[in-house]
Amino acid sequence: MTLATATPESVGVPATTIDAFLRDLHQSRFNMHSILIMRHGKLITEAYRPPYDQDRKQRMFSVSKTFAALAAGLLIDEGRLSLTDKVVDFFPEYCPDPVHPLLAAATIYDMLTMQDPHDRTTHGYGIKSNWLESWFLTPPCHPPGTVFQYNTTSTNLVAAIVERVTGTKMIDYMYPRLLTPIGFSEGCYCGETPDGDSFAGSAVMCTPRDLAKLVQLVMNGGEWDGKQLISQEFILKLRSKQVDTTLMGIPVEGMFGYGFFTWHLRNGGFTFFGIHGQFGIGFPDTGLVVVATGNTADNYDVENDILFSQFLDRVFWHFGSVIAPPPAIISPHPVIAGLTRNLQEKDNRLGFTCADSDNSGCEIHSMEIPGQARNDETSPILLPHILAPGTPSSPTAAKIAGRTYKLHPNQSGWQTVKFEFTHNEGKILYTNRRGDKAISFGLGHAIPFMFPEERGIHAAKDPYDTYISGAWADDRTLVVNLHNITTGFMQLCAVFSQDTVTILIKPTEGYRKDYGGYMYGQCV
Repeated sequence: MTLATATPESVGVPATTIDAFLRDLHQSRFNMHSILIMRHGKLITEAYRPPYDQDRKQRMFSVSKTFAALAAGLLIDEGRLSLTDKVVDFFPEYCPDPVHPLLAAATIYDMLTMQDPHDRTTHGYGIKSNWLESWFLTPPCHPPGTVFQYNTTSTNLVAAIVERVTGTKMIDYMYPRLLTPIGFSEGCYCGETPDGDSFAGSAVMCTPRDLAKLVQLVMNGGEWDGKQLISQEFILKLRSKQVDTTLMGIPVEGMFGYGFFTWHLRNGGFTFFGIHGQFGIGFPDTGLVVVATGNTADNYDVENDILFSQFLDRVFWHFGSVIAPPPAIISPHPVIAGLTRNLQEKDNRLGFTCADSDNSGCEIHSMEIPGQARNDETSPILLPHILAPGTPSSPTAAKIAGRTYKLHPNQSGWQTVKFEFTHNEGKILYTNRRGDKAISFGLGHAIPFMFPEERGIHAAKDPYDTYISGAWADDRTLVVNLHNITTGFMQLCAVFSQDTVTILIKPTEGYRKDYGGYMYGQCV
């Protein structure tokens, strides 16, 4: 099922507004992979940065949580689950004897609204098993249903409950009842935890178009093509304020409340949100939908809640007159003016390309930004912000090439490391817990590469399709950016001093056990 399309002006959105929004994201170094904009159910903008496109499934991170809420809503509609059901009743094998009364009191509603009795997510990404059991083993600190505290374990519990009641995987249960009727692409899935449960807190894989359809379903109150797929009552609770969030101290946009695994926004809006730039934003009163996927981990060293507000601030700034006429109250932002373009241009702009050429004017074409990376022989991808910062050469390269460094004990389990260089590429050879490994990277440009590890829990059905670039930040500092197209980003920084090397690896979640933290060693 395809999305209906229209030109921006035909649904009351100035083309210059869209242009200014995309340019603002680019100039602010938001590394977005896709932007889709809809109004009144019609797609008016669809833009991708290569190698991303409309068919590539991407990890939705915490947008996945809303999938779990919708799955629970379907079960509630079928009378097989209730908001007042107790969590402990579904996991007798994990319940201690006696079970703590605060745990015993926690309900499905408490989980959906992030009001469970703990003060944090109880599982750890480096823990090999017992993610669900961690909720029962961690002492509670307050009564459930009292305060908001973001907790991914809550979502995993809800998904596990769905799977125990239905006897099937969460996404498989959702397909015939909800996903297929709205035209979801085939093969969407949710990665698994080490225990084999759906990692619904962070690992749903789908396309941006799939996400746009899901947002539109919630905009419609659960109705699609005249059929009520999920009850309007549940959807209204999902997207409206169920619990106050001001105590969390989240900047501006996170202070308007939380629904069912969904953030409530001002002006009657809502958003699904995933770390590093996954958004499914809707404003039911005025019909505007903004969907985005991205990976700001590689170029934005800011807290996730700040990113949340920075992106939404731009949505309110640029689309304020569309979201809530007369213009909504907005937070301060630099004035952007004088931005015009022709919607029918066919050249590249801001690193985005449109999905196709027959979308009835909805596509956003692009214009080259001087000084940015280009899609040519030296840079096979048009993602300028994933390129490692610096220059492609340093005199240090010749001094350290081929030398083996023995590393001191470290959290990643690396034992030795060696660096090799050619005129335009480099290689890191290392030994870790799993044996001998090698990572190749471009110097001053990015190259495609298959990451040398078995598939992780977050992308169990996808290979590590990776683009890697390296550069010398200064004479002795080598920076390597590993951009996994499906699941995340990792950065390695190696500093050489005489006969020693110090390495820092900053990974996305899920890889911290084998790729994370500091290590150092001496040349042997």
